[in-house]
Amino acid sequence: MSTDTVSPDLVESTRKTGARILSEVLQRLAYVGQERAAGCMGVDPSTVSRAKASLEQACQLMAAIGLQVAASDSVVISQKELSGLKYLAARYLEADIQREIRQ
Repeated sequence: MSTDTVSPDLVESTRKTGARILSEVLQRLAYVGQERAAGCMGVDPSTVSRAKASLEQACQLMAAIGLQVAASDSVVISQKELSGLKYLAARYLEADIQREIRQ
């Protein structure tokens, strides 16, 4: 077991991220519907209702270990990939501007 102390700032950041994850999950559950979600899981809707009680702690855990939630139709890329896209976009825009200047 680790005895490392965690800064209050990191604790607060984790709490806020966990709260945001919880909000996203609850919003999606409201959109889909508790009965539909239960049906997809093959359980009674009351099971989903009971699961919501421990959901906050699960979202805090996700935040603590660096996980996020994304919709199944989302595309998730890493910071390194995003940097590469920004670099390529900047190169394209520079070339496009130079083309316009020459015209």
